[in-house]
Formats: sequence, structure tokens, C-alpha cells
Amino acid sequence: MDRVDRERHFHDEQAAARATSWSVDPQQLRFQDDEFLDHETWVRPAWNRLGPLNGRRFLDYGCGHGMAAVVAARQGAVVTAMDLSHAYLRETAERAKVNGVRVECIQADAHVLPFADASFDAIWGHAVLHHLDLHRAGRELRRVMRRGGVAVFCEPWGGNPWLEFARKYLPYPGKDRT
Repeated sequence: MDRVDRERHFHDEQAAARATSWSVDPQQLRFQDDEFLDHETWVRPAWNRLGPLNGRRFLDYGCGHGMAAVVAARQGAVVTAMDLSHAYLRETAERAKVNGVRVECIQADAHVLPFADASFDAIWGHAVLHHLDLHRAGRELRRVMRRGGVAVFCEPWGGNPWLEFARKYLPYPGKDRT
């Protein structure tokens, strides 16, 4: 199994575990924007760097649970949620439905995006870059970003020398993924 397959498998399993609760009661996926924007002190200021989203094409890059996609759609963006994990895309689609917004969900490898050049005005990514080859992913992001567009990424772990040391030398649960 290669790295991409391992990542897909891990995140599909993680999302499937989450689905055990919301699949019984999809209303658990309903939320207010502030719950996402204020769940960590840095989210709202980072989000504000995207600028007004109304009418803009927005990519939630590595969408995971899909809360960012829903918030962007509520703010008037035309939203595409992309993730490697089919199970997370299922959660994102259900979350969008329960919250009354439209989000297009696309399963894709972030290194080979299935979008036309200059497709997006705004791109959001949260805790996704540390999973990727930054040179390959960066080329793809540049390709799909419209001139004058903005991309905001929040990466709590990337490039941390202590974490790199731990990844190389220390045993811990979950070490099989990046």
C-alpha cells in the first residue's frame, strides 16, 4: 500500500467511526458558523483573510468533516469540497444537506487536482499540507487558483523540528500515517 492509499484508508476509517453517531441522527451535523469559526482562537482571523466570499468560487482543500465548506456556502460562495477520503466526503455532503446549503463534493488526490486551470478565487486548507508533497501540491494549487485569488492554510504541525524528531525516532500510536 503506498502513502496515498494509507492516507485514504486512515481517513476513511476515521470518518467511518464518526459516522456511527451522525448516521443515526443526521441533525447532529447541524451547527452555527461561530461553532466552526471560534472553535480555536486562530480560525476566525485566518478565515477573515479569505475576504468576502459571496459569488466567489471556493475550494475546501482536504475538507474533512466539511464545516468550512458549509460556512463558505452560507457566506455565498460557490463551494467545491475536495478530499482523498470518500467517507469524509459523505459526511460533508450530509452536513451540507442538513444545514441547507449546496456543496459539490469531489474525491481527489491533492497532488493531481481534477479542476481546470484558474478554477478558484479562494482556497481554504486546514491541517492538510503536512500530509502532502508540498512541491507537487503547490504546483497544483497555483494552477487552479485564479489570478488575484487567495489561499489560506492553517497548519498546526508542518515543519516542527520536535515533531520531525518524534516521527523518526519515537514510537507512538498512529505513527503509520503522516
